[in-house]
Amino acid sequence: MGILKKFQEMKQEMTRWRQRLHAEPELAFDETKTSRFLVRQLKSFGIKDSDIHVMAKTGLVVELHGKNGPGGKGIMLRADMDALPITEDTGVLHSSRNPGVHHACGHDGHMAMLLGAAKHLSQTREFDGTVYFVFQPAEEHIGGAKEMIKEGIFTKFKIDEVYGMHNFPGLPLGMMATGPGPMLAASDEFEIVMTGTGGHTARPENTNDVLGAAAEAIVRIKQMAGKEIPEDEVAALTVCSLQTKGEAPNVLADEARFNGSIRSFDEKLHEKLKDEIDKILVDMEDKYGVVVTIDYRNGYPMLENSQTETNFALDVARDTVGPQHVVTPIPRTLGTEDFAEFLQHKPGNYIALGTGDPAAKTPQPDIHSAKYDFNDAALPVGASYWVNLVERALPVLPGAPAANDDNDGPDGHTGASPKSAAPRAPKR
Repeated sequence: MGILKKFQEMKQEMTRWRQRLHAEPELAFDETKTSRFLVRQLKSFGIKDSDIHVMAKTGLVVELHGKNGPGGKGIMLRADMDALPITEDTGVLHSSRNPGVHHACGHDGHMAMLLGAAKHLSQTREFDGTVYFVFQPAEEHIGGAKEMIKEGIFTKFKIDEVYGMHNFPGLPLGMMATGPGPMLAASDEFEIVMTGTGGHTARPENTNDVLGAAAEAIVRIKQMAGKEIPEDEVAALTVCSLQTKGEAPNVLADEARFNGSIRSFDEKLHEKLKDEIDKILVDMEDKYGVVVTIDYRNGYPMLENSQTETNFALDVARDTVGPQHVVTPIPRTLGTEDFAEFLQHKPGNYIALGTGDPAAKTPQPDIHSAKYDFNDAALPVGASYWVNLVERALPVLPGAPAANDDNDGPDGHTGASPKSAAPRAPKR
């Protein structure tokens, strides 16, 4: 655990990075200031422009070669960049200066930990092979990982394994948790639109009751979910909001829309829930004479850790924080993560890092809360884990001659400067 002491000495610097990033949060694919800040720091570590590649508008893929130069095994370490459309309510001095935008998920901490690891490894080069530090945009419900894959992250760069990390305020500070197999759920968000003829409340017979159709559909969808999802199954079907055109008490609207999400680990159950929603919507069309469309979008696949790489990550975590502070297996949760997209292409692992304060006397804000702020005490732990992982995954071979330390990228590696399904009618 010696590397922890090194990063405790760097904690003040990493905290400055983290709080600067926190104060200037940006939404998905709009992380321009964030990206520029990261590039400035990376270049100050001695990483050359030619080894910093832009992908997916604002994302970065940063190559760092070990003692023996290009070649050998390549591993990817990923931090997400985007914030959430939330008005911050933390009261901290480094609060968001961008109204309505808040790093409420701790991505500012993820970036600071990866920057810390990049600085240390660029100075020591105690590894052999290539590390790809990936700063990924648009993790929050947009699909930045899918965009990076589409732009060729796995064809332009020799990446053999992928590793991700996320802060978990529900775990005590310094704890780490992961396990092989399914860890986070697959998800689909949906929006249902019902349209008909609106009009005056004095003549309802001349209108379609789109609000009544929407209300009945919501009740039936919730009843159906309670029936179809087994009690012991980790899954959820939720309806989250309902809107109509107009708010006057003497107007019957001609459109109503509501949205929600399906989250599950069982693909057959997932599709069954979609089919049952379709049946309910067909009934609403027939009963109320409305036209219904449903749009599924922003679906993330189930996050599933590979066995070998997870066993390796667990060993690294035990070396970093001690065996007594590592939890495995980890219960499946209905959270989602587009790191799952990377894991569908390469073996790897996603690990939870505890950021909770065990001395806190009241419940702490969870991620996605307006009151959430990343715990800077966790920065040295996360950065230490990354360095330990690299040095163990890419060990320096004894007696191998060191190449010129110029960090040139391998031949053929070049930079690269979300997809919703079209709305459809319910199946009949």
